[in-house]
Amino acid sequence: MKGQISFVEFLVTTTVFISFIGYFSFQLINFYPLYLGEIRNERIRSEAYQISEILVDDPGYPMNWNVVGGVQRLGLSDETKNKTNVLSLNKITAIGDGTNLCKPGYDTVKKWLGSAYDFSIVLTRKIPSEMILINCRPPPSPLKAINTTVRRIVSFDSSYGELIVQMW
Repeated sequence: MKGQISFVEFLVTTTVFISFIGYFSFQLINFYPLYLGEIRNERIRSEAYQISEILVDDPGYPMNWNVVGGVQRLGLSDETKNKTNVLSLNKITAIGDGTNLCKPGYDTVKKWLGSAYDFSIVLTRKIPSEMILINCRPPPSPLKAINTTVRRIVSFDSSYGELIVQMW
């Protein structure tokens, strides 16, 4: 019997091995949906930050799109100042007027930003008085939980404000 195992030992070890594989597979199946959910959440967080970055630090294309029209890429940065976080009031007026939807339409702004997810953009001037300059939201639809919020402090000619990008 040297170097050999009996049938009972073989059956026990095979059963333990199959039980281990079954337990491992069950744990993997339970973990997989959570993993995919976290990947989606990270993608949404990343896209929300990218949209805030584009709006704040990019003049858009063409750079004076509010004058010539034909927007290909939306950006609110003031191209004449060439400073970080300084927005153009003319571009802000071209996009929003504090109403419930964007002036050109939510779907148009979504196309200009290239977003795959729904978002809301709220730009508020804080000084001299608090005033909503842009309030861009999707049309009313079934409520979804907001996944992430990005807040940025921005400046205008002689005041400052806050840009809030929410995405779900």
